[in-house]
Amino acid sequence: MMATSTIALLAISAVWQGTVIVDGMIYEPGGYHPYRTTISLRLREAERVAAPGGSRVPLVSDGSVYETVTSVHQTEGPMLCSGTGTETLTGRTVGYLETKGGKTSYHLALPRAFGAFACGRNHTTGADRWVVIGLGDLEAADVETSDPLVRSLEARDSSMKGSFQSKKTRGAVRYEYSVNWSMMRVP
Repeated sequence: MMATSTIALLAISAVWQGTVIVDGMIYEPGGYHPYRTTISLRLREAERVAAPGGSRVPLVSDGSVYETVTSVHQTEGPMLCSGTGTETLTGRTVGYLETKGGKTSYHLALPRAFGAFACGRNHTTGADRWVVIGLGDLEAADVETSDPLVRSLEARDSSMKGSFQSKKTRGAVRYEYSVNWSMMRVP
């Protein structure tokens, strides 16, 4: 485990890089829609701030790239359409590291991670559905799915790695999600 003073020195310029993959499946009475977003995250640690019982280091997106693939299929029928989309997110805080009692946990709230693109090329839907990794502060956002666990840094505080699955229903529509991620602190 890294000493708090060592983490403080890294907090000024440390960068995290890695990938988050959000696989979703939407089942409607007449068909289904696979939706996959691969997020190449690049997060920069901002200045440490005091938090109740410890401290936080905000994580700011520094050119993270979202790549989405989606399609619409009839039940037991042909694919009706497909789509892809790419966008870059820079300058927005998307999470934090929190140190309390000598342990560091993380919380990531990723905007536009689900439902942002429709069939066609870069055809945006206007949706801003978020995927949340690691239990933390509530988000004032349209959260599509969220991780129910507190997530702690691994590998001497240099790695974020994990996965979760979830399901929900909105009326006659079922949603299934599988989210996995792997990120490393870059010296």
